[in-house]
Amino acid sequence: MRRLAVLVILAGVGILVSAGAASASGPAAPGKSLIQVNCGSAGTFWVTVPRSDNNNGAGQIVGQHGHGIGVAFTFTVMDATTNTVLFSDSSHTGNGHSHPNQATTTCTFSPFPDTTAAEFFGDQLPPGVAPTDIIHGEGSGQIILKL
Repeated sequence: MRRLAVLVILAGVGILVSAGAASASGPAAPGKSLIQVNCGSAGTFWVTVPRSDNNNGAGQIVGQHGHGIGVAFTFTVMDATTNTVLFSDSSHTGNGHSHPNQATTTCTFSPFPDTTAAEFFGDQLPPGVAPTDIIHGEGSGQIILKL
């Protein structure tokens, strides 16, 4: 359930990342998470994002100037072993009406590394999910990039 909470937290957070390598970026600052985002032709970046689920702030680019402001997100958590969607959600800032005159870029990301169901859910497995099943998360967002 802890990792599922990460998805919900990320739903309200803008995401963007730096073009530097993950190993060079180091750990995220206290109170922030580090995530890699693929923004298509804009590039693949590393970003630090606030962990607070009440924060609608920007994701800060790691290793260069810039940030990203999230406008809309979609998240899916699935059992990759059985190819079953376990959870899916979407969110929009400003009820879908925020930043209507700013261009957005579609960015995709994996909010957590693939893991076993036992590690992801603990002892509260969803029906039909075995403890050894692999849990996979994926997300996409409409991001206002400020590079």
